[in-house]
Amino acid sequence: MRKQIKGKNIVIIGSGVGGLSAGILLSHMGYHVTILEKNARPGGLMRSYARHGMDCPVGVHYAGALGPDEPLGKMFAVLGISVEDLFFRMESGAVTDRYVFDDFTFDFPVGFDAYERNLKQACPQDAAAIDELMANLRRIAGQMKDPSFIVNSGDPFQNMDDFRPMGEWLDALGASARLRVLLAVPCQLIGVPLADCPLIFHHMVMAGYLMSSWRLMENGARMADVFAARFRALGGEMILKESVGKIFLAAGGVTGVGLVSGREIAADAVVAAIHPKVVLDLLGDGALRASVAERILTLEETEGVVAVQAAVDARVHKAIGHNIYRLRYDEQGFIGDGIFYQILPGRDPDTNLLSMITRSPYSDWRAWEHTRTGQRGADYEEKKMRLAFDLVKQAEGIFGPLARLQILDVFTPLTLRDYMNCPEGACYGVLRSARQLLKIASLNNLPIGGLCLAGQNAMAPGVLGSMLGSFNAARQIVGDERFAKELGPQL
Repeated sequence: MRKQIKGKNIVIIGSGVGGLSAGILLSHMGYHVTILEKNARPGGLMRSYARHGMDCPVGVHYAGALGPDEPLGKMFAVLGISVEDLFFRMESGAVTDRYVFDDFTFDFPVGFDAYERNLKQACPQDAAAIDELMANLRRIAGQMKDPSFIVNSGDPFQNMDDFRPMGEWLDALGASARLRVLLAVPCQLIGVPLADCPLIFHHMVMAGYLMSSWRLMENGARMADVFAARFRALGGEMILKESVGKIFLAAGGVTGVGLVSGREIAADAVVAAIHPKVVLDLLGDGALRASVAERILTLEETEGVVAVQAAVDARVHKAIGHNIYRLRYDEQGFIGDGIFYQILPGRDPDTNLLSMITRSPYSDWRAWEHTRTGQRGADYEEKKMRLAFDLVKQAEGIFGPLARLQILDVFTPLTLRDYMNCPEGACYGVLRSARQLLKIASLNNLPIGGLCLAGQNAMAPGVLGSMLGSFNAARQIVGDERFAKELGPQL
């Protein structure tokens, strides 16, 4: 247990959903908070971007557990942000994701009963395994709704069996390849292979979307602006287009930060809503014990992605209220190839946006590792476009010939690396695999006074995980007693 910070000056590095959530919480609790963001606009992966008049999403494609009695909805309420102003709720039983395989199609619906029914129809031989799965999901959903889930940062999860790898658990249940592949798809939302994904992370993701599923009413840019406006309304200061070059330390605790521009800002605590390897660079040599630094340096990353944003004729390709995954799997239930699709309404009623995302290892882009965005040359652009048109060809197997197709943008792991300042451009951060659990757990208690991590690298990936990390950072700063006293009744 950490001692609460005595001073009131807090610096937050990074303005994604994690940094902004921490800034709102701490500002609301009376701290003077400064958020530093290296980009020209706040929001991180939350923020969409415009290309040729089309809003292109980056990290927020949909969200779960935003109901008033559900964990993410409760956190939004504490932040003073209206869910209904940003999202609309999908009806119970509605399809959230459609999985398209060579030999069958499966719909992931909203609601536990509907999901159980669909699973048993798809995998009748796995009835006993599905019964155990659903019992786990309902139990974990109940624990996620408990106030202690947020107040004590996931404290209800004390059952060590919940941290078993999914592969091991499914082996014990004798699950079929078909059931395995259906359960593997949600793992793509946190970037961890099914075999090595801790049961608790897998089930938290699934339980969140089964509680309730929500889609953005407009776009991620508006969501980012609403969070930033709430932070500023509480008196928070935001400094854009300024990169942090150093975290200053004295007597085992932080004293402030130094910006690349040469400016220095004093701080009683620093919340780093950025990648832990970047934090290590900012601390400099010798700030952490060699063993702690080694644990951070050797963290494995999730795989990178390539995303293609394309305009299509809205009269031929209507907006779809669910996501589509085109997937292929082997006899062991291993997904070897997968593509995510969304068709969203465009600003122009005649044009819709087709988003396509697939895995792309950082190693495939190693030739341009030492270049920066906008300076990578013709060979890089040619490779991007080859991949884009290959994805277009595969998309036509789902949607038919793509009428009035226009490629708007293609981003790669290098794009995300430069935008987010994260090693290897991993959009889900560190790999939250069973074999890395102990390494990851150590990140939440760095042995430097006043230094906390927030965002998806702290607790878990995604919007829910990012905000949990931010609530945990605020709890470390204000102290357990005050945090529980002031926020507990709201949760």
